[in-house]
This record gives sequence, C-alpha cells and structure tokens, in this order.
Amino acid sequence: MDQPTGNASQATDRPPQQQAQPPAGPRPVPPGYEFTAQQNQTIRVLASKMKFVGVFYVAVAVLVGFIGLLALYFSAFVGILYLIAIIPELLIGIWTINAATSFRKIVDTKGHDIPYMMNALGSLRKLYTLQFWLLILGLATIVLAIAIALFLWFSGLLPIPGGPTTVTMLAL
Repeated sequence: MDQPTGNASQATDRPPQQQAQPPAGPRPVPPGYEFTAQQNQTIRVLASKMKFVGVFYVAVAVLVGFIGLLALYFSAFVGILYLIAIIPELLIGIWTINAATSFRKIVDTKGHDIPYMMNALGSLRKLYTLQFWLLILGLATIVLAIAIALFLWFSGLLPIPGGPTTVTMLAL
C-alpha cells in the first residue's frame, strides 16, 4: 500500500486558511446621508405640525375616554362604544407623534437621516394602514345599510309614503 507523503497528509488534516478577521470593538460608522438645509427646514415644519396634530388626537382621545367612563354610569352600552371609539383615535395620535419625533431627529442629528426617515415611514405606514381599514369598514357599513334599506323598502317592510306630502310651517 502506498503511503501518502508527509506534505499531502498535512494538507488534508489542516483546515483551510481563513481570511483575517477585523479587530473586535466598535466598527467605524460610514457617513450617512444628510438632507440639505432647505430640506431640513421642510422636514422641521412638517414634524412640528405633525406633533401638534398627534398631541391633539391623544388629548381628544383622553377626553372622550373620560366621557366614556362617565357614560358607563348612565348606559353601559354607550360607555363601551365611547371607550372602543378612542382606540383608533389614540393609535393615530401615538403613531403621528412617533413619526414627528423621527422626522425631528432627521433635522437634529447628523449622519443618521435614513434610519430616522425609515422609522418615520414605518409609523406613517401603521397610521395609514389603520385609516385604510377604517375607511373600508365605513364604506362597507354604508353599502350594507343601503342594501338593507332597499331590501326592506322593496319587500314592503319599510313603509315610505308614496303620496304627496304637505309641509306646514309655523310663523312666529
């Protein structure tokens, strides 16, 4: 039997050379994108107005929440409706404030504009996804209500006067 030479057996027993690894520790941050001064001014104004709108939504949601808690004493159903109604309003306010904060950080920091922009866009995506589904739900409810009203009218279950009507006005 032939025995392999020393060099050949060493080559198969040894792992292949690995590339040199970078030293451990913090990696240098590459310079990020920076918006121009004019773009920063536009973003600053947007962030300011968004924050106002977001805080307003949260404040109104809190006010409606208090009204809902008071309404629970008079009518549990109405109180629960109020408390359910504040959920989208509160989310819209919170997500608007989060987007405004990220937009403001674009203006206030250097070298991190893109990550802050992506955070802001993530909050806006949540906000508009919620509004999209609320609009779809509202439109579906309107279509369903019209369909039910038409069904009831044509089936005779919803009496709608067909003859002439008179309008009487009181003069004071």
